[in-house]
Amino acid sequence: MVGRDVQGGFEADMRVERLRRSCANQSVLPAVLIAVLLTGAAMAQTDDTGGATVYGDPVEVDAESGAEIYLVGADERPADNIYGEQPYSDPGSRRIAIRYYPTEDRPGGIEIVDLYDGSRHEVLSGKPPFPAFHPWSEWLYYRQWVDGQQMLRRCNYLTLQIENVAPLPPERGSYSYGTVSPDHRYYAVAVRPEGADRSRVDLLDLETGKWRVILDMQTHHAKHEQFSRDGRNRILIQLNRMPDVEEVLLGEIDVSGEMTLFPADRPHTPRPTGHEAWVGDTSRIFFSTGVDPDSKGNVWTAAVGDDAPVLVHADGLRFGHVSVSADGRYWIGDTGEEGVPIYIGSFETGRCRRAVFSRTVYDGKQWSHAHPYMTADNRWLIFTARRGELPQVYAARLAEGWLENL
Repeated sequence: MVGRDVQGGFEADMRVERLRRSCANQSVLPAVLIAVLLTGAAMAQTDDTGGATVYGDPVEVDAESGAEIYLVGADERPADNIYGEQPYSDPGSRRIAIRYYPTEDRPGGIEIVDLYDGSRHEVLSGKPPFPAFHPWSEWLYYRQWVDGQQMLRRCNYLTLQIENVAPLPPERGSYSYGTVSPDHRYYAVAVRPEGADRSRVDLLDLETGKWRVILDMQTHHAKHEQFSRDGRNRILIQLNRMPDVEEVLLGEIDVSGEMTLFPADRPHTPRPTGHEAWVGDTSRIFFSTGVDPDSKGNVWTAAVGDDAPVLVHADGLRFGHVSVSADGRYWIGDTGEEGVPIYIGSFETGRCRRAVFSRTVYDGKQWSHAHPYMTADNRWLIFTARRGELPQVYAARLAEGWLENL
């Protein structure tokens, strides 16, 4: 099923959360009860300035930052915000994409959720794919089987128009999520050929329909492909030396196939964690690493050609999942401290502060990872949290002026 709308809203989300808390002694909230709440809820209204009038109380208000945390896209199915490094959100900061996992009674899927009126719009139903990296765009790119053919498709966040972009030939191998360039010209994707134990990187020119292999390292597994936003159409790639991940290299690939490395992993830094992102529309990246006994910090920036990376924060905090704001001014990261707090820091001043506690409880699955990111206007902090037994997506509205005080 494609394009089905589910009318919900913050009021419904809040009712569901309050009811879930009151039923905390039960492992599963009845699906029928949640469905009734979502169907019958009134939608929130937007004011003339684009701000939201949120019905109901926030799930939580952070005592230090003043951020108001709301449950969005509430559902009886486990959900996540997909990934933080390349935010799945429109450039107008109104809508985000949420992935729902299947349960015994319902298929999974992907929905576009409106942060201001609470409406939900189903993009696809079935096993939810990992959409292509293409941050803060008017289009959500993703893979879907259509009439027996795997297709690269896209859905417009605002109009909900769905288009077929290109077929994905099965003979190339097993496709990862891929990434689409900001100009919509190229699709780069890690592909694992049949029988192979690692992935190479293939490039599809969406204008000509021609495929090329642009990186094939026999010793390294390629993953986390991300197009730059600086107009150069470089692809950030993570390269894990196989079979035991003896090193984690970070490089950028030109569409011609030339690759150069960032100063990451030894001797430059401890081993990268595999969480990295471009810094705004620059040629620099931001990434987290493991720690050495004498480490002062573990988040860095670097550009190709740098002799060494720059340590971003050095007060002893250890960050895991990271992302960068659309304007490149702020970085976001979570830590393993109690409550799994999410911090936001300023590249300019070097300061960082806790924005919220995610309160997620790790269970070894993706849906319990916070994967925090900010909408393009820097007003909303989006994250996933497994609070109790049901992972869901939360949106924290940052207090006015809080970021500027960094």
